[in-house]
Amino acid sequence: MASIVKRPRNGGIRYQVRWRLGGSRDGAWQSETFVDRRAATKFKADVEAFDHAWPEGWVKGYGYLAPGAEVQSASGVHPLLGYGQAYIRRLTSAGPDTQSTYAQQLASLVGWLREIKRIEPTVENLTGDDDRDWIVARRRAGASPKTIANYHGLLYAICRQAVRDGLRSTNPCDGVRLPARDDDIDDDEDKVFLTEDEFAVLLGCVDDDVADFVLVAVATGLRWGELTALKVKDLDLDGAVPMLTVRRAWKRNGRGAFEITDRGSTYLGKPKTKQSRRRVSLTPTTVAALRRAAAGKHTDELVFTSPEGGALNRHNFYNRRWQPARRRAREAGFTKSPRFHDLRHTHAAWLLSAGVPLPVVQRRLGHQSIRITVDIYGGLLVQTHEVADDAVERALAGKRIRVGSVPPPASSRPSDEPVDAL
Repeated sequence: MASIVKRPRNGGIRYQVRWRLGGSRDGAWQSETFVDRRAATKFKADVEAFDHAWPEGWVKGYGYLAPGAEVQSASGVHPLLGYGQAYIRRLTSAGPDTQSTYAQQLASLVGWLREIKRIEPTVENLTGDDDRDWIVARRRAGASPKTIANYHGLLYAICRQAVRDGLRSTNPCDGVRLPARDDDIDDDEDKVFLTEDEFAVLLGCVDDDVADFVLVAVATGLRWGELTALKVKDLDLDGAVPMLTVRRAWKRNGRGAFEITDRGSTYLGKPKTKQSRRRVSLTPTTVAALRRAAAGKHTDELVFTSPEGGALNRHNFYNRRWQPARRRAREAGFTKSPRFHDLRHTHAAWLLSAGVPLPVVQRRLGHQSIRITVDIYGGLLVQTHEVADDAVERALAGKRIRVGSVPPPASSRPSDEPVDAL
């Protein structure tokens, strides 16, 4: 007999259906987890009806395929949902949360394709026209080119694997043109960059016990998951050049079949890319803030914690600290409404305004490629171009190229500067 076991998880209750394969005493244990007891009860009955095997058409972690869908690959038919799920489970480079996201995207893709084809989409019956049709439908429904590209990238990868497995001769996604990214709303509209004075106003409005946390965020450009995962042993505050090292970040757990059962909703893991694992130099003001935050803590303790001593919760911080600070700032005449992540954008804006070379900005922010840095912050490079233009103009005039910031206005420059030898 199958059974239902109640398991507390992340502040709620999950219902796990457990049974031995085939119903025998030595059969391998199988399980599926539900958030709703009625769904668990129905699934338990289905398991028993199939002689304690997985019910026909059920995809672990997500549910049944469309009614009447074929599920036996032995017949030469490979349902796209089941095949795609297997592909996602085997992605060794993706974390559990990323796998969960891919699985949800796949479920949506299969649903759209099912509406278009009026039959269950399989690896074998998918066509290039099917691919184009769902893209057109989603574009008309208001999906952005970036979102469509993300879904299409997943479908392309699954079909590429099907070609490698000999299930198809060609990839139906090859040659399908995607909506131009230029059609997207300018991403810069979603970013908030604070001037030095504006940040000073905001910092004066945050609670005193999180002021150092906010200051270090803007001074280093670390992501939330990196900053809150920082440990005392990651700080080198007494070196010739004070540094912090990003070695880990908070990761979100997966869902359904991709959940890591021995971890909570978040856990500490390695940053997602090699470039994210980096060292960041620190200013004297930043060093002082980190000394205060790390005072009295052991080397393996988190630098920034909640009042109770545990890891900072992003949701609680936003509601209890960040929102009140923004409200006080607005009452003081502040016109912007920055997110916490905008402190990272602000850090980048300050660097670029000072003429810091893009490769340095890229490494400091932990971007995987300089192209990402250019795509995100290219609109802030006007002042850097002024530095470049000044360097060329001085060289053409036989003058020494100056290293530094934007040149002063022409009216403030000396009228007769000597020509320095290079």
